[in-house]
Amino acid sequence: MRLERMFINTEVRSAGEAENPRAVGLGIVYDQWTDIMPGYRERILQGAAKPAPGVIKSFFNHDPSQVLSTTASTPPLVLRETPRGIEYESPIPPTSYGKDLVTNLERKNVQGSSFSFSVPKGGDRYWEDENGVLHREITELVYYEIGPVTDPAYAMTTASIRSAREELVSNWRASQKSQEEPELKEPEEPKEPEAGASDAQRFIRHGELKATL
Repeated sequence: MRLERMFINTEVRSAGEAENPRAVGLGIVYDQWTDIMPGYRERILQGAAKPAPGVIKSFFNHDPSQVLSTTASTPPLVLRETPRGIEYESPIPPTSYGKDLVTNLERKNVQGSSFSFSVPKGGDRYWEDENGVLHREITELVYYEIGPVTDPAYAMTTASIRSAREELVSNWRASQKSQEEPELKEPEEPKEPEAGASDAQRFIRHGELKATL
């Protein structure tokens, strides 16, 4: 399955005591259309997001070198299913980047969240409206990593993210075109009588050949 990322402009805040700070935010948003790029929108339906089997991780800015926590760490990453989406509560380690993150959260320099996910076959549907805008509605996804990001609006416009969505759009349009244009088949060549054919069949065939002379 293809691994995708979605960035969301939602509040991320610092919580907990000074000795045990946490990053708290809404990492996956349900039932909200997001304009990914001109002419293309996405939305995740309520209840569509499921955690991947095993350990879910929380990175800052999707950077594995800035890991905050996992569902197996001590203290662990906490995930909550809500009607609005998936909330996460990630402990922040007392590392240099962890201390920087606490400061940036307090100053509201961190403006959103993001998550890495895949969509199983049949887990989304597409349609195009009268203005030519393509809509993608995700009914099922599996997420692997979730956490705060500095600037989700900027991150969504990066080349890799945009390229992945452009490929999705291109593949959908190609599939629609192939359905609209039925494949033309070449006419079949006449077959010679099989070995062991009856004498009558051979005489008929011989007579047809003479009639054409």
